[in-house]
Amino acid sequence: MDSSGNSNSLGFSGYRHTESGKPDLFLTQVGPGTPGGEYHRRFWQAAAWEHEIKDLPFVQRVLGEDLVLFRDKSGRYGCVHKHCCHRNTSLEFGQIEERGIRCCYHGRLYDIDGTILEAPGEPLDVLQRQVAQPAYPTHVFCGMVFVYMGPIDQKPPFPNYDRFNVPGIRMDAGDRLPWTCNWLQLKENVMDPVHTATLHVLPGQPNPFGDGFGVIPEIEWSETPVGCIYVAVRRVGDNIWARSTDALMPNIHSITSVFENGRKQKEAAPPWLTLWTTPVDDHNCINFTFFHLRDNETRDKRIAGQFNNFGQSPNRPYEERQRVPGDYDAMTSQGPITPHSKEHLGVGDTGVALFRRLLRRGIEATQRGETLPFLYDFNGAPTTTYGNDRIVPLSAVNGDPDDKRVLRQYARHIGKDYLENPPLRALLEAARRDRAAVNP
Repeated sequence: MDSSGNSNSLGFSGYRHTESGKPDLFLTQVGPGTPGGEYHRRFWQAAAWEHEIKDLPFVQRVLGEDLVLFRDKSGRYGCVHKHCCHRNTSLEFGQIEERGIRCCYHGRLYDIDGTILEAPGEPLDVLQRQVAQPAYPTHVFCGMVFVYMGPIDQKPPFPNYDRFNVPGIRMDAGDRLPWTCNWLQLKENVMDPVHTATLHVLPGQPNPFGDGFGVIPEIEWSETPVGCIYVAVRRVGDNIWARSTDALMPNIHSITSVFENGRKQKEAAPPWLTLWTTPVDDHNCINFTFFHLRDNETRDKRIAGQFNNFGQSPNRPYEERQRVPGDYDAMTSQGPITPHSKEHLGVGDTGVALFRRLLRRGIEATQRGETLPFLYDFNGAPTTTYGNDRIVPLSAVNGDPDDKRVLRQYARHIGKDYLENPPLRALLEAARRDRAAVNP
């Protein structure tokens, strides 16, 4: 019986909840042979920035595998298993040659596809028919070396989304941000816009984001051909601000500026930042960021103006992080892999549940040997994305703009409209008209 005399109270229930809880390993594991690991191996993974791969081998762990990346003296990028297939010496000590990488121990030279090119003291023709150094294909995009680690006969085209091709906007290399937790804890956060109005807007503390984020929005979530989006609708003064973000399955998301305040009307906003999350292993991941820069915007200007990745790393004093926590603190403090069985999801977690369902669907399709949902196949044309900002006058909504039901209805309308009329299409068409006017 508690102090109020109620024997059925849920208060002081710690003794009844001492079990450790269990993670959903089906969704979170990424190593070779695991369901999730096999799924991720059907997609290109960001491995290292080009500027990180210099004249020495570069070691990177991806999907639970230790890899060595290198650039040979002819300029080709290679990615091989870390340990030499001869007697397991690490190729991080290998010698970079005109064609491939040579093991320091017995001098075997491997091409970028793993073919043995030289084997001092061994019959090369026989050896080449028997063994090769395990290797993966690479692709260079926007200063990043990507690797494909799945079945070679199922290698997909490299993704080419419309937001990578907006005229007047160029993409540039951003940051490497390591996280000490499972990749899913980062990516499902993309579908959780409620946290932006709480975690990022603490009472009495400086707000690193636009002031419009302080209003808890009315939200609708929906599946798209590339993953899922949320549409979060707020009233900001005389405007209605509909903010949406794409989750591009399984591990990419792209956002518009976090400095948007919802006060200037617009039909669509250009992309601002794309984040490619690489699962390092079950307990670690990396956010690689890609800037979308306007023609008059430099990379240095963006870095200086993007609040120095506030809250995206543990690089602040612990007491400051306690007083003003960021994304890193909220997500890594769940544990290396959050114990999902101890969660109690609410209405605001609808998007998290949606993301997990889509991920489960993809993993199960991999197990059945089916064509994966959301696997990019563009036939040479950019594929459509849907996350954006739309800011309209109050009169655009049908009803009282202070009525939550009216705002939710408008959020549903925006979600349906975006699927029929993708928001970046207007920007792309305007750019094409401008080019035609300049070059008739």
